[in-house]
Amino acid sequence: MKSFIYAFHGFFETVRTQRNMRVHLCFAFYVVLAGLVTHISKSEWAAVLICIGLVTALECLNTALESLSDAVHPEKCEGIGIAKDASAGAVLGAALISAVVGGIVFFNAQSFDAALKFFKAQTLISILIILTLIPLILFVRGRKRETK
Repeated sequence: MKSFIYAFHGFFETVRTQRNMRVHLCFAFYVVLAGLVTHISKSEWAAVLICIGLVTALECLNTALESLSDAVHPEKCEGIGIAKDASAGAVLGAALISAVVGGIVFFNAQSFDAALKFFKAQTLISILIILTLIPLILFVRGRKRETK
């Protein structure tokens, strides 16, 4: 049970401290909304959820590697710099592939038609979805940290 608590702590600490993780989670939120609106298939859901899981997991690993590297060797070091760049590259690669998967799943005539029908029929919900941009932008920006 403690291992789950530690894992959730690590995840939420990554969300709290890493702007890119908050960006990934905001994209994930809108992708899930798009999936609900366009009624994607089970296999499309599987692909989308695997992409979301992969990107967020790699962002956590990237944060772990950077934090560990900084703690063990705070001075600038070429080898550690390469390791940090490689882990950031892994996140970037997963995010790019996720964008391609999103394009395959959502950029087609059937999805566009389903989205248009939804937004025409559900005006209030559509406005609420648009209004979610405000708190999500604030979420991504995060709090200003006090400097000591």
